[in-house]
Amino acid sequence: MRIAGSISKACATVAAVLATAHGTAAEGDPTVSWQPLGPDIEQANTSLNPDSLFSSSVVMVRSSLLRFKLQVIKASDFGWKRAPVRALCRAAGATACVNSNFFDEQGKALGLVISRGIVHQKIHKGGGTLTGVLFVTPKSVGLAHRDAFSPVGVVEATQAGPRVISESAIVPGLKESSFRTNLSGVCLDRNGRVVLYRVTSGVFGASLPLLQRLLLSPSVQCAEALNFDGGGSSQFYISGSIPGHTGATREENFPGTDDVPVVVGLVPVAPPS
Repeated sequence: MRIAGSISKACATVAAVLATAHGTAAEGDPTVSWQPLGPDIEQANTSLNPDSLFSSSVVMVRSSLLRFKLQVIKASDFGWKRAPVRALCRAAGATACVNSNFFDEQGKALGLVISRGIVHQKIHKGGGTLTGVLFVTPKSVGLAHRDAFSPVGVVEATQAGPRVISESAIVPGLKESSFRTNLSGVCLDRNGRVVLYRVTSGVFGASLPLLQRLLLSPSVQCAEALNFDGGGSSQFYISGSIPGHTGATREENFPGTDDVPVVVGLVPVAPPS
């Protein structure tokens, strides 16, 4: 009887989580507090459905790219086939990094990879997952559907998916079951800032509707957002040495179980004169 009662209680809690995910039991929009890590870089830590026993934690870092550049970092740049995000980030001298491309059983990245203006892999056109491309030109950063992407003038690019936010709205038709795991991703907000994020899933995994709601909230304001490889590949790293920081900083590492071939990082650049 105790077991049955526990199951009933757990089911009720899960139902409440799903109800909140679809907006039927929520009060107000999610709110996060951004804390400066240094000039032009901020961090926020929050939760999806924080009042639930099964909440998922979220870490985000954002920058307007005045003192940083967004760079595609490949394990092969350092003689590795794959490596942890922390190792790649430190080797590249980056301040914050998240894993990006999916990869096959041999560890080869799937989809488009452009680094320093060199196309290392061509764009993948098939299937319903790798639908988005994050790209950098000398003057801008963009996130586009693969069918609308042009490589002309692009110096950095990574392909992943699916897209979760487009034109400041939820992308419809995504399967919730595909997101019941740790998640990584990138967002471009309405002010042109880049937001890298990682979701550490709770007991029942991360909720796609709750994540989308967080990304669209007034505290984050994503105009475009793209899902990166999740599960054991999902990793996030923040350096303990941040240019311009006036006090002590603490290295933060959110590891995964699988080494990865490609990451996206915020690399310090000289401040504008």
